[in-house]
Amino acid sequence: MYKTLYNELHPEVNKLLEQDKEQFPNLYASIVRDLKEADFITNIPLGTANTLVSYYKAAGIESNNDSFMLQVYEVFQR
Repeated sequence: MYKTLYNELHPEVNKLLEQDKEQFPNLYASIVRDLKEADFITNIPLGTANTLVSYYKAAGIESNNDSFMLQVYEVFQR
């Protein structure tokens, strides 16, 4: 199986994203496309990264970092 950033999403973030799939189909499709097309986390568009961090926080996961970029990295299982 080809590994993509989509496959590496934190399970709680993926769960919230999937829950919004029906209500926000365009947002869902855009995020999934961005994650499947990006080779590196730094290639993710800023809007997508911001949305993923919002999902991460909505999942109730506390970040130990104040840095936005480090929070983006936390969204993924590495």
